Amino acid sequence: MADLTFISDLHLGRARQPVEGQFLALLAKLGERARAGRSQQLYVLGDLFSFWAERPALMRRRAGRALDALGGLVRAGCPVSILDGNRDFGYGRVIREAAGVEPLGERAVIEQSGRRALLIHGDELLTADRRYQLFKRAVRSRPARLAARWLPGPLVLGVVSCLERFSSRENTIKPPSILEPDLAEAGRLMDAAKADVLVCGHTHRPGETKLTAAGDSRRLLVLGNWGAGGGVILEWPEGGEPRLVPWPPALEGTPS
Repeated sequence: MADLTFISDLHLGRARQPVEGQFLALLAKLGERARAGRSQQLYVLGDLFSFWAERPALMRRRAGRALDALGGLVRAGCPVSILDGNRDFGYGRVIREAAGVEPLGERAVIEQSGRRALLIHGDELLTADRRYQLFKRAVRSRPARLAARWLPGPLVLGVVSCLERFSSRENTIKPPSILEPDLAEAGRLMDAAKADVLVCGHTHRPGETKLTAAGDSRRLLVLGNWGAGGGVILEWPEGGEPRLVPWPPALEGTPS
């Protein structure tokens, strides 16, 4: 068993150097713990990057420092697993070969401290945002995936930039309620996974919600997005309880 760390929504890209610095600092800390003999495991719950394609040369140019740091962490003895996000998805051979990171697809179930946890990115909980759900199906369609795989790199990145601007505009006009997780859907997913903890990101609203079903208390834990000052992550020590904490630890007053 190991101490688990969960992160999401860093959106690393060419304009996110301050965030990348905080990310590299976290990886360095986890590497120190692993080298000191404390078993570690890192889970990335999607949107590590602002974009992903199974194209080694393109992703090396766009995310080389982060990939090198992830590879160093894996070599230090801390396994890393990654879920698909809404911005970065389709992880496979490229990230495994570039950094030793294990792709998990859209969801995973783990066990820690006698509890069973479902891991997802979290966008599937925003059932009220029908425009986004339609958009998600379009960008994950087979034609869109083939285009990202085979079109010239500059053209792909140009399209990605346009989509990012569109997403930013959409988020400014959406009512706050549309970004609230559907707790009934969360309960349904937990039932299907036989889990009593659900960990996700995506909403950029970190916090914990207790769900009550069949007399049992279940926990929905939402990670935070990252800015230049860091973000909100989840730590789940071996034999302990999961808790939302700020990274870096010096941040005070961060929602948890």
